[in-house]
Amino acid sequence: MMNEVVFGNVHFGDGSPRICIPIIGRTTEEIIKCAETVRDECEMLDTRYADTPELRISVIEWRADFFDNLADGEMLWDILSKLRVMFSDRLILFTFRSEEEGGELRHDRVGAHLDKVYDKVIESGLVDLIDVEVMRGNYKVARTTSMAHEAGIGILMSYHNFQETPHDTELESIIRNMEILGGDILKIAVMPGNEFDTRRMMEFQIRMTAECYKPVAIISMGEKGMVSRFKGKETGSCITFASIGDSSSAPGQIEASDLLALMKNQL
Repeated sequence: MMNEVVFGNVHFGDGSPRICIPIIGRTTEEIIKCAETVRDECEMLDTRYADTPELRISVIEWRADFFDNLADGEMLWDILSKLRVMFSDRLILFTFRSEEEGGELRHDRVGAHLDKVYDKVIESGLVDLIDVEVMRGNYKVARTTSMAHEAGIGILMSYHNFQETPHDTELESIIRNMEILGGDILKIAVMPGNEFDTRRMMEFQIRMTAECYKPVAIISMGEKGMVSRFKGKETGSCITFASIGDSSSAPGQIEASDLLALMKNQL
C-alpha cells in the first residue's frame, strides 16, 4: 500500500491498527512503577493472543508532559534508558502534550523550551517515534521533523481538539499540512458532540486512508467516540491507544485487555 510505513518490525497502514499504551508519572519512581505494570500486562496479553500477532501491543508511549523534571536532561536520559531496556522489543513513542491540546497542566513552563527537550530525545537515540503537534508552527515542526528523520526517528504528527469535532474541510486541511511537513503517521483526536460526529469521523478516516500517502489515525474521544478506538480495521486507522491500570492519558481510552477482546471479535 502506498501509505504504509515501517519502524523496526512494526508496520503502520497495513490494514490493522497497531496498539499503543501510554506510561505516565510525575516522578522517576512513578514512571518506572507504571512501566513495570504495563510491561507485565503486555507480556500476559502477548501470551493470551500468541496466535494473533496483529493484536500484539507494539508501541509504548511515554507521556513526558506528566513528568515534573522534564527540563533536567540527565533525568530525561535516565528514564529513556530505563524504558528502552524494559521495552526492548517494542517501539517507544515520546510525547509531550501541550496544555492547549489536553496535556497535563505544568508550572515550570518547559513547553516554552520544548525544542531543547526534543533535541535531547533525538540525541539520545533511545526512541523510535516522537509525537509533534502540527499546531506548534511550521518552522518548529519542520525543524524537529528534519532532525528526527536524520537520526532515523519517525514522526507521529498530531492534532487534538478537546472541545469539538471540526468540519471535515478544516481537518483535511490540517492533515494535508501534516503530510507537507513530513509526518510519518498522521493523527487527529477530536471530541464528538454526539454519535453523528463519531460516525462522521469514521467515514472521514476511510476517505483519508484512501487518499493520503501516509498512515492516518482519526480518533473520537470520550464515551461517545469509543467505537472509533476499536473499529480501526474497518476504517483503516493505523494506530489506537488503550490504557493499562492507571495509565489512561485521554478520555475514552479502553482498558487494553478489553480493547484486544473487542478487536479479536472482528477478525
